[in-house]
Amino acid sequence: MYPAIDEQLSALSGGLASLFEWSGLKQPIYLDFQQFLDSLSISPLVPPEVLEVARKAHGLPYPPHWSEELDAASGALYFYHELRDESSWQHPLTDTFREVLHQVTSFAGERLRLDQLAGRIEESLTEIQARAAADLQQWTGPLGDTEQYYYNNATGCSTWEDPCERWRYDIHVRYDLLVGFLVAEERRARSCTREAMPDLTHTLTSLASSVSSVQSILASSLTAPVGADPDDPEAGTRWARPRPRRSCLPLPPKATGASAPRRALFSMPPHQQQYATQVLQTDAPTSAGFAAGFAAAAKNGAPPPPPSDSPTRWAVG
Repeated sequence: MYPAIDEQLSALSGGLASLFEWSGLKQPIYLDFQQFLDSLSISPLVPPEVLEVARKAHGLPYPPHWSEELDAASGALYFYHELRDESSWQHPLTDTFREVLHQVTSFAGERLRLDQLAGRIEESLTEIQARAAADLQQWTGPLGDTEQYYYNNATGCSTWEDPCERWRYDIHVRYDLLVGFLVAEERRARSCTREAMPDLTHTLTSLASSVSSVQSILASSLTAPVGADPDDPEAGTRWARPRPRRSCLPLPPKATGASAPRRALFSMPPHQQQYATQVLQTDAPTSAGFAAGFAAAAKNGAPPPPPSDSPTRWAVG
């Protein structure tokens, strides 16, 4: 009998660091699972395998430079990007999660064989890498000397955020969720039959190798700055610098389209909100989780809360 897929995966992806091992990533603390499903338009009555992937997505760290912030007065939860100095009501990986969960729902409904499922997952990850490479071809960088930044030739905008890092994390998230789904499907199939499972070694080797080398692949897609020194006074006409970083946090932007959220999508349950308020008032938290979050906020200067029109009533999670 061929080795179990999780054993193959463990042996083949040893060089691929876990998402939880990325340096400086922030973990979800207050993110409610039911509200998370609602934000992705996922019903709790979806097939169990889809719900399993959604639960794993819910627990993943936020992308680099993103954190969750809590307005203890209202209980509204929002998300803040440190380098861009921007905030949003929407989870930073909303589009990625929706796309992956749509794929998983489709795979589950088609009842594919394991080798077919592995092939479809490989196609999906290959396609997203090609999409990332095409997007990065529009970027020039890194620019600058002491403070590096990146310039988008198509939009004329620049940012302190490394677009390679953003895409690398997105691809790694997709890999974890889709291959995790493949592992779970193999285990379910193995528990229902004594027949030999298909040998997926080649596919898993290809997937692990591709994702492990994605950093160099994406970096090579960037346009290297050529010509004038980007630090000289005239370089601004070619590669405009991003706006200077500020210590304050802008309010979540107003909706610019039908799909953009106008109000908070996430919040603390009322009983937790009341406790959080008491913690801030007494400055003597007894919960390690709240202590770490509020102590860091008090020490570093938490970003100001979202707009005053945020909702004041929430469903209990």
